[in-house]
Amino acid sequence: MFLRHRKALIDYATPLLGSRDDAEDIVHDAFLRFAPDVNEAPLPPKTYLFRIVRNLSFNKRSRRKRETSLPENDIPWWARPLTIETPEAALLFGEQVRSVSGVIDNLPEKARVVLELYRFEGLTLAEIAARLGVSTPTAHRLLKEAMDVVKAKMALPK
Repeated sequence: MFLRHRKALIDYATPLLGSRDDAEDIVHDAFLRFAPDVNEAPLPPKTYLFRIVRNLSFNKRSRRKRETSLPENDIPWWARPLTIETPEAALLFGEQVRSVSGVIDNLPEKARVVLELYRFEGLTLAEIAARLGVSTPTAHRLLKEAMDVVKAKMALPK
């Protein structure tokens, strides 16, 4: 039965995989996986064979996609390409950092501390609230107020 439907199975798997060679490999894998043993029952029906080929094709396609895709964050820092800045860009960046630093320094004390703990130390709002002895909603409100001030002061003029 497998040999009788081999060509149809290959024709079915080819568009799923994009390659006739891959389709032939899949049909061969399906045959090896479900080839009858002398002591076993006869081969499965034709529709079942097509389903087997379809599932093997999808598995191969998804495996190929996983193998060829490399998440951006998997590249170590030393292997990433260097960004070569112009002296002007470095100067502008330094001025922006000084400007943001000045805005943060002029925030009310609690708002500044909440912003620094959240943005620079990576603490959660619950951890900040516990450290400062305030409620979590208060820590959230202070963070929002601080961020609003920084956004307003750093907005570019139109």
